[in-house]
Amino acid sequence: MTLTRDKIEGLAPDQASLAAALKLVKPATWPMLAANTDASLLWGECQGSGSTPYRVVVSPDDTGYKCTCPSRKFPCKHVLAVLWLRVDKPERFESAATPQWVDEWMARRRPGSGRPAARPDAYDGAPKQAPSLDAALAAEPASAKPADPKAAARAQAQRERLKAEREATVLAGLDELDRWTLDQLAQGMATFAQRCQGAVRTLSPRLVDAKAGGLAARLDRLAADLFRTPEDQRADVAIERLATMTLVAAAYRHQDRLPAPLREDVRRAVGWTSRREELLADATAPRVFATWIVAANLSEVQPDKLRRLETWLVNATPAGDAPMPEKPPGVAVLIDYVPVSGGAFAFAFEPGEHIDGEVVFYPSAAPLRGLLASRKQSSVSTHWPKPQAGLTSALEEFAKRLGELPWLDAWPLMADGVEIRAAGKNVVLCDAQGRALPLDRNQADALLPMTGLNNLSVLFTWDGRVARLLAADTPIGRWYEG
Repeated sequence: MTLTRDKIEGLAPDQASLAAALKLVKPATWPMLAANTDASLLWGECQGSGSTPYRVVVSPDDTGYKCTCPSRKFPCKHVLAVLWLRVDKPERFESAATPQWVDEWMARRRPGSGRPAARPDAYDGAPKQAPSLDAALAAEPASAKPADPKAAARAQAQRERLKAEREATVLAGLDELDRWTLDQLAQGMATFAQRCQGAVRTLSPRLVDAKAGGLAARLDRLAADLFRTPEDQRADVAIERLATMTLVAAAYRHQDRLPAPLREDVRRAVGWTSRREELLADATAPRVFATWIVAANLSEVQPDKLRRLETWLVNATPAGDAPMPEKPPGVAVLIDYVPVSGGAFAFAFEPGEHIDGEVVFYPSAAPLRGLLASRKQSSVSTHWPKPQAGLTSALEEFAKRLGELPWLDAWPLMADGVEIRAAGKNVVLCDAQGRALPLDRNQADALLPMTGLNNLSVLFTWDGRVARLLAADTPIGRWYEG
């Protein structure tokens, strides 16, 4: 069946969706667009405001589609944009073999699935005008009005004023945090775990009101973390966490004395954020183009009713081949947030995938979080990188990173030549020199099949107390979390 504009208009749920799709018909928005040999399948990746692109696949013949975005409109603007591009700019689609995620979608679907329900022709008795591509094009302004220098100056002054007001509000919130912490110490830390939830409920909303959402999130996590901590360690953990928050507050008050990367760290820890466009335009931000292995997908529901999605990437490009004067980061994490109320969610990449792309890291004393700025489809399998044998060098790296970023919660580490052993109901990660790290108890059942295997090469996070395994390269294959 030939794809036409009329067909796209018939699929669109409303005119607003077509208008939104028009804004996506730009080359920079789609780092990847492809079609199979007979164009019976179209797929692409659309870079939105998050750290990972949305993946779109469409079967034009029977109008089946799938998109990883959380939109409640079916089809969404990304699907409509792919179809629109196919009609108006077919040369943008490379002819390629279908990637694994497209093959998996095809294997799961039934012909015709994904087709939206028929739209009613009338609402409240009044005829509704059908969505129109021409109407969307007509509504798009032909050219932007020339900038008004006076208006731009007024807008800049307004932004500076609002920023100064927020700075004052944050500082007032930090003072309140200090008073609250002193009050908890006065009551005694031996009983803090019992009263933690109520105490946190008192301060956390105030920190949110003070525009210090990052500290509020740390405080919200404290009660849950203490619940998972063995009782005899809870007081120590509570003291460490409160001391960390006090350190962040002190660093924020003296941020003008800090190196620029560490200053960015402390501002993010308090709650300031950077837009994607700002990061990509930052010439000082570390950039690494490499072949990345998707090692893990982690999902966590936060108290603010947002779902935190983490995609962990391992740099599989040898350091000697990387186009950087210094050793590039070996691990990157892409973080997105989606509302829990949005229901179903999907990760952009699956564990085990190989990505040839550029990760732009947020400026930091210890770069880790980044955005996937560009990528191309990788068709060649990549070998798992071989870190140093044993746990000694990994723990030394953790100590180094903790010195660079004192309020570090956890850090990803890699080790080779290790094994997983059962220790009663628990599991531990150990090396030939006798070092052993306790692994997360919640992973015990999943990791037991790997006990007894030697010479594992692993990626794990370590917070100074407990390790969490993210991925393992074993003699019988790779294991991935998520």
